[in-house]
Amino acid sequence: MSRFVKIAVVVMLLAAAIGIIAYSSSTPYANQDMRGILSRLPLSWLEQTFIGQISFVYGGRPVGIAHTGVEAFVEFFLRKGAHFVSFFVIGALACRLFAYIFRLRFASFFALLFVMGYASFDEYRQSLVPDRTPLVEDVLLDTVGGITGIFLVVVWVSVRKMRQSRTLPPVSQEPRTRMERRQRQRA
Repeated sequence: MSRFVKIAVVVMLLAAAIGIIAYSSSTPYANQDMRGILSRLPLSWLEQTFIGQISFVYGGRPVGIAHTGVEAFVEFFLRKGAHFVSFFVIGALACRLFAYIFRLRFASFFALLFVMGYASFDEYRQSLVPDRTPLVEDVLLDTVGGITGIFLVVVWVSVRKMRQSRTLPPVSQEPRTRMERRQRQRA
């Protein structure tokens, strides 16, 4: 596959991911409420596990089965998981795209700036939608998801480059290290 085709594919995937998030962020919460669907599932057993004891504050509101109920608790983690995964994908795709243009360290930096900027813009856009609440905590969660995606791309690209550059030296080549010289002398 040519470089141009690879770049085009990454650009299209990144645009699709951004479009999905933009659509989701501009939809009022009432149209996305999953508690009705979750109430049909047998989730009451969660109350009897250690999960029923989990309680914390997120965005100034208490989160826990005792505070919100099982359905809202599960929905909270589904939503926050979607935040993380969405920006994981955006971070990974942005890093891969920038890596076609810049060195990997600069690509990862620009991808991080892109993720942070888009996460902030996304939360700002949510402030304009009725029944949606922009949260700094969501920007941080989105950024952590993006950083995770960027990190995996950096590792993946680095490993690929190492594997491609690794070649066996010819037999007649002089030993490079002291250990190689000693092994040659013994042989």
